[in-house]
Amino acid sequence: MKTDSNSHTGRIGVAGTQLLLKRLGWIFREQPIEDYGIDAHVEVVENNTPTGKLIALQIKSGKSWFKEKTAHGFVFRGKREHLEYWQKHSLPVLVILYDDEGENAYWQAVNKTNIENTSKGWKLKVPFEQKINTQSLEKIKSFINKFAATNDYTILSLKDLSHAQAKRYRAEILFSKEYTTSEIIEIVKTATSELRVSQYHSTKEMKRRWQGEEAHVIWLFLYLSPDDVSSGNWICRTQWICKKLAPQFSPIKLEGEDIDRETVIDWNQDYSDRAIFFTNNQLTKEVYLDTIHDILIRTKPIADESIQLTDLFKEKQIDEDAYINRMSQLEMDMKQLSLQANHVDAAPTECSDLSQRFQCLMTMAYNILLPFSEKGLETWTKRNRDYLVNEAINGYQQDWLRLEFELEKVN
Repeated sequence: MKTDSNSHTGRIGVAGTQLLLKRLGWIFREQPIEDYGIDAHVEVVENNTPTGKLIALQIKSGKSWFKEKTAHGFVFRGKREHLEYWQKHSLPVLVILYDDEGENAYWQAVNKTNIENTSKGWKLKVPFEQKINTQSLEKIKSFINKFAATNDYTILSLKDLSHAQAKRYRAEILFSKEYTTSEIIEIVKTATSELRVSQYHSTKEMKRRWQGEEAHVIWLFLYLSPDDVSSGNWICRTQWICKKLAPQFSPIKLEGEDIDRETVIDWNQDYSDRAIFFTNNQLTKEVYLDTIHDILIRTKPIADESIQLTDLFKEKQIDEDAYINRMSQLEMDMKQLSLQANHVDAAPTECSDLSQRFQCLMTMAYNILLPFSEKGLETWTKRNRDYLVNEAINGYQQDWLRLEFELEKVN
């Protein structure tokens, strides 16, 4: 019976890597039962004490893995399904290339920085100088040494949505790190308890009505990253309703998982797909600024002319027919710019506030002319039209100042 040469070569790689790591004092644990692209786990040992910090290893040996190389290292190409698995792994993953003849093991971390996508798949460069030896220990440990945040989460925003019959809050929360679903549920309970006793009030009237009272309703939106916040891609949302609140004053119950008698959690099943979509469609800062600048330089003259025409009409320097005719023409041009603004790809996180101001400005600019659209002229009387135009002009002028402020912040 013949032996499997590939299996034999693989066993040599695992055994050789195990010997090198044991000589360095680390604990090697082979994972031989199921092969999902991880051959072993190694536990870091410091001062002869196991740390509980683990690294997953994918070990390859044999001459074929050393054929492709550059001036600085070997080129490793693997399966797409393995890469996806490694990138989602709870442990940092190292690819190990074991040279049986020289009894050396070369390593490289699998992460976004080191992976290079190609037309046919992906590749990983394994540097010549990255051998498993005493000189590499500290560098390898750097992939598992993590700084822990002081707090589990940060409340990014808190809004008072109270009315005369119920004290209500809405909060956006950013996690400090990744958590399991059970850990997230505990954070939800903690944050909800914290906000139940909040004494923030949006108006003096609400303060007089609810000061010293606990909240009746709390909505939470929880995010994994600032990018998720800017795109509105929450990992979950929750609703807590005090059981003492009268049914007629209670909001419609959120659909989801009941985590206690008063709290419901709704998990975003499309989170990963949406995160990938927003990442792929997110513009760079330079491209985003150039894009909105092109829209703004065409918007401002139209808005300025519409404001001037409105002033002339108020002063009776032009008649109503001429005013309506020209404003209707401008409405068609502004409508096209408004549609372009709505289809601008996602702004980078640094420009998220600017993006909100830009969209508000474009809405107000179009609202100046909306009453002069075909449907607007059919819908609103002259009195209502004049009121809407004046409100939109005031809003546009205020939003322009706010936009300039946000542009100063990002430039």
